[in-house]
Amino acid sequence: MLIKIAAKTIRQQWRDYLVLLLGTTVAVAIFYMFSVMATNDTFLKGNASMKLIVPVFMLGEVLLGLITFVYLNFANNFLLKLRQQEYGLFSMLGATKRQIGTLLMEETLLVGSLATIIGILIGMGLTGLSANFFMQLIDVKLAHWAVVTPQALVVTVLFFLIVFVLNGLYNRWRLMRQDTLTLLTADRQVGATPVKAKGRWLKASLGLLLLAGSYGMMTQLSTGGLFALILALILNVGGTYLFIGQTLNLLTAYLQTSRFGQRGLRAFVNGQLRFRLPEYKRMLTMIAVVFGMALGAISVGQGYYITLPKLAAQSSGITIATKADNKALTQLKAVDYQATVHYVNQGDKTYLLRTDLGIKVPTAVYQRNQTRLTWQPTSQIEDANANATLSALGIYVNPEAYTTNVILTDQLPKGTVKTISMVRTAKMDANRNVLNQLYQQEQEHAQQVDLIPGTYGTLKTLKGLFGGLEFMSLFLGIAFMIMLASTLMFKTLASVGTDRQRYTILTMLGTTRGQRLRAMMTDLGILFSIPMGIGLLDVGFGLQMFKDLMSEPYAGLGGALVMMLSLYIFYYGLTVFIYRRLMEQPKN
Repeated sequence: MLIKIAAKTIRQQWRDYLVLLLGTTVAVAIFYMFSVMATNDTFLKGNASMKLIVPVFMLGEVLLGLITFVYLNFANNFLLKLRQQEYGLFSMLGATKRQIGTLLMEETLLVGSLATIIGILIGMGLTGLSANFFMQLIDVKLAHWAVVTPQALVVTVLFFLIVFVLNGLYNRWRLMRQDTLTLLTADRQVGATPVKAKGRWLKASLGLLLLAGSYGMMTQLSTGGLFALILALILNVGGTYLFIGQTLNLLTAYLQTSRFGQRGLRAFVNGQLRFRLPEYKRMLTMIAVVFGMALGAISVGQGYYITLPKLAAQSSGITIATKADNKALTQLKAVDYQATVHYVNQGDKTYLLRTDLGIKVPTAVYQRNQTRLTWQPTSQIEDANANATLSALGIYVNPEAYTTNVILTDQLPKGTVKTISMVRTAKMDANRNVLNQLYQQEQEHAQQVDLIPGTYGTLKTLKGLFGGLEFMSLFLGIAFMIMLASTLMFKTLASVGTDRQRYTILTMLGTTRGQRLRAMMTDLGILFSIPMGIGLLDVGFGLQMFKDLMSEPYAGLGGALVMMLSLYIFYYGLTVFIYRRLMEQPKN
């Protein structure tokens, strides 16, 4: 009988259950995406840039697991609050607590099973699409990448089986401890705790000091090393927790008595924030820290994407050199230098025909730990070995040359005359497809691919070294971002039952629908803004940690901000839409 009633209720409230199912499915899909990478040892060890970061992936898997567990706890709490009064009615009709608890457990496992199956399928699709998109975006191919792995499937299924069973048992335990009256009046209970005045100024000040101390340590990691990094993380988490729990409480207390806070519905919004902070402070702390990590990861990936071509451009005066008579050279745009050079190899010596080089040769000059590009007149080149372009050319075309031994001559000596074409373009990115075609064809003639002269060859080498980090940072940054935004969304939606009464009072006081909507958007906007603001500060100072590894650690911050904020704002809009619909839904 209870199952029939529950099934009828689910059909009536299918929209609410659809929200729960979709949110849980997102959690499964994101976890699977991460597991595909974290459990693929061949992939991690087969890419040069990832060999030393396998422990980081293991730590990331644990961190994502904790976030997912908290997220699903909020989602299941949403389910419990959705049905709490109904369970109270079941109790009045004679159902035992054990029967109701078993029913809740079955509902939790049913939703969890459906979400796991659908989430894994969606995760496979997202993994394939996002991986191909990011690989094409950053122009890198990663060895041993796989969309489906047995290890990822097993880890995902076992993890969510354990999580759903634990959450189901916990909700069942909570339900069985509550009497019928508590269940029936669940949405009338006040959850806010009074703020004690004693010591709150000290805690609020300590929160600011800890945050400032963590930001100071982030700028000193080059000298402090691992100890400074660990200390910065501890100070940051502690400072964020105290700032949200204490400093913001002081701010809301001040606004409560200020003229600014009494205008319009600001007093209502401020009261909502004061009510939420004690319950939300742990969750907002976690989201703020993860927001900073996600934005920082994407910023580093974008930074490598921007700076690697710049580093490659400083390595050589030409873009690419090819031994084949390649017609694809005519497809290049913005070409400012092109030459087909005849040469003869004699032992370890390479003779180049001077007249083929043109009036000037583009080359790179190394001075005082800096590289600058210049044009050297061909007539003034006395020692070709001192010219970076010609010396690289000589080593590449002569397999017997272990050192640079290039000679410019007006007449080639006797021997087999060969040719090599050099080209320089001012727009390497615009010519990426043609250059990639030239590079792949040149690989067939090259004995050592790493020796292919030109900035494009250097870029491909750098991509081989750092492309894995680019891919990882973009992939995981987006995954963490979706997870933290979903966590905040479900935590907010779980409080609809108690918030509905307050907005009902606003309606009784004569507020318009537009005023209530603005208050709702402001209320939720503040919740989303708190972790975002702290996360932005974390990244602003935290990118200093990479100044020894990257020439421009802030180069990718702009693109990362656009990507992250677009996704974050989308989740905010989605939360407002669902929250408003649930608030306006007639109470059963």
